[in-house]
Amino acid sequence: MNYAPIVAFAYNRPDHLKRTLEAVLKNPEAAYSDLYVFSDGPRKESDIEKVEAVRQFIGELKGFKSVELISAPKNKGLARSVIDGVTQVITLRGKAIIMEDDLLCTSDFLSYMNQALEKYENQAHIFSVSGYSFGTGSVKNYSGDTALVFRASSLGWGTWKDRWEKVDWEVKDFEEFLQSPKRKDDIKNAGEDILPMIVKQQRGVINSWAVRWAYHHVKHQGYCLIPRYSKIKTTGDDGSGSNPAASTLKDELHFGERIIHLEDSPKPSEAITRYIRKNNRPSLYRKLINWYRYKVW
Repeated sequence: MNYAPIVAFAYNRPDHLKRTLEAVLKNPEAAYSDLYVFSDGPRKESDIEKVEAVRQFIGELKGFKSVELISAPKNKGLARSVIDGVTQVITLRGKAIIMEDDLLCTSDFLSYMNQALEKYENQAHIFSVSGYSFGTGSVKNYSGDTALVFRASSLGWGTWKDRWEKVDWEVKDFEEFLQSPKRKDDIKNAGEDILPMIVKQQRGVINSWAVRWAYHHVKHQGYCLIPRYSKIKTTGDDGSGSNPAASTLKDELHFGERIIHLEDSPKPSEAITRYIRKNNRPSLYRKLINWYRYKVW
């Protein structure tokens, strides 16, 4: 097995990062995996001590095949950090497994991810893989161990160099996209919240690498392969992060170790696509705000 390197992103939460990496180290494959940790620089003076604590912890970390700390002298923000960091490692290594500092994984997460990255590398319609389920275990009329979704995951995910390097992070076709009712409807298959988010992204209201990654998936009919039951859960719903945590409770009811059968040629499911679209639907109140402010519904 050619183990994928693990790329972790951290800022000012040493305790969160420690829990994340301790969970990864419970995977036997960690001992054969190179770890790259990207530590963002402090945004304000009160963050300096916590950022230094993150870097000290990484400097003393053992258990991985190797550990490399890449420290930013100034604050880049999460989006720029992820885009730059993944690009740096994936250009060098060809594939990567990515973790942020507010995630916990099962002890079979790395096994699943490495097997999936190896098995589906040459299946061009699979753009990424993830250990997060989006709660798809609750879809009654679907029994597969994995599913293909347009909603690219930012929670415990991985991809390959040839998929990542083709992303247009500037979204140069945005105005053309806005003029196409079909494309605007298609992107809702990644969740009905994606349309207002990509509009906010391009108008400078938010700064999200993940929504642009999802946009890239939908635009090119590329899928993210996810397990039906999650191997990832979040710990960032305590208000300590820069972004709101993904919905956690319902999605993580079935979190735990499970043997997963990886199909040779997985196909998308209409039932799963409908679930993803509807389960990530803004409230009526939020829809009205999005229409008033951004003219999207």
